[in-house]
Amino acid sequence: MKSWDLTSGAAKLELAMQSLVGAVAETEKHWDDETYESFRQTYLVPLEPKVRMALDAIHTLGALLARAERACRSD
Repeated sequence: MKSWDLTSGAAKLELAMQSLVGAVAETEKHWDDETYESFRQTYLVPLEPKVRMALDAIHTLGALLARAERACRSD
C-alpha cells in the first residue's frame, strides 16, 4: 500500500494551469495595453515553463517512488 500520492496534486496543478490559460485568453480580449504586456511578461510568460518543469519532476519522482516501493515489496 502506498502512503504517498503525487498524481492528485499534479492533476490539480495541471487543471489550475489550464484554468489560468483560459482566464488569460478571456482577459486578453478586454485588456490589451502596456500594463497588461508588462504583467504578461513578468508573471505569465515565465510561469508555464516552470509549471511544466514541476509537473515533469513530480511525474519522475512518482515513477521513482513506485519503483522503490516495488523493490521493497519484492525483498
